[in-house]
Amino acid sequence: MKANDVPPLALELRRTVAPNIWDDVRLQKLWLAAERSPWRSLALLGADPSVETFQVAELLAQLAWRYRGQPSNVLDLRDLSMRLIDYEVQEMRAQVASGTRLIVALRSIFENPTAAPIAQQADVVIICIKLGRTTLKSARETVLAVGRKRVLGSIVLGSRGRTSAPAPDDR
Repeated sequence: MKANDVPPLALELRRTVAPNIWDDVRLQKLWLAAERSPWRSLALLGADPSVETFQVAELLAQLAWRYRGQPSNVLDLRDLSMRLIDYEVQEMRAQVASGTRLIVALRSIFENPTAAPIAQQADVVIICIKLGRTTLKSARETVLAVGRKRVLGSIVLGSRGRTSAPAPDDR
């Protein structure tokens, strides 16, 4: 059998073998952008109710482990009640003090009023916006709610939930 006479099944298998996801340049750029400032805790804050932050938080935690070898934890506080704010702030501090990198998933400030005070407890905040859905007004209000200096940048989520590297902030 000659090299050109490879059975069709073998050709098809070669085409479906996916490259290592961790070698994806977009993920590497995302991680490098997140590392622009030193942080031990990072909050992902949706800029409007259509934005989902939990999957992005899990991805960043995996990137922290893959690229830095650092233990990391995702804290899902999207549905945090007012009654538990103080408890969760203490939990965040304890995890950071133990050496764990903490990534906090939060809903939009328009959905859950606890999102802004929790985000303010993190070292840095990344604002998550949805392409074609998030308005400039809601993005600005979100930045103002947590403080411009705390905002590291933004992640643009596409219509199918795909992420892009954080956009440069307008400081």
